[in-house]
Amino acid sequence: MLDTQNQGPQCTACGSPMKLSAIEPSSTGYDLRTFSCPNCRRVQRHLIESAVTEAWLDPQRRNAVAHEINGGRMISKPAK
Repeated sequence: MLDTQNQGPQCTACGSPMKLSAIEPSSTGYDLRTFSCPNCRRVQRHLIESAVTEAWLDPQRRNAVAHEINGGRMISKPAK
């Protein structure tokens, strides 16, 4: 079961909290979340409804900083 604080599930091998390492689009209405264990390096994947992913990402997007590549260097874009 996924932790409600978005920390990730417990590792089924060692019991440590897992870290979210990737979110990929999957079938319509679902995202594939990949979690990895920092302790034993086990990987688990879970299909999550896209609405859950959007709700989880929304507060983080408000604080996001946009970047652009200029002359081979990454620079922050001005806030809109």
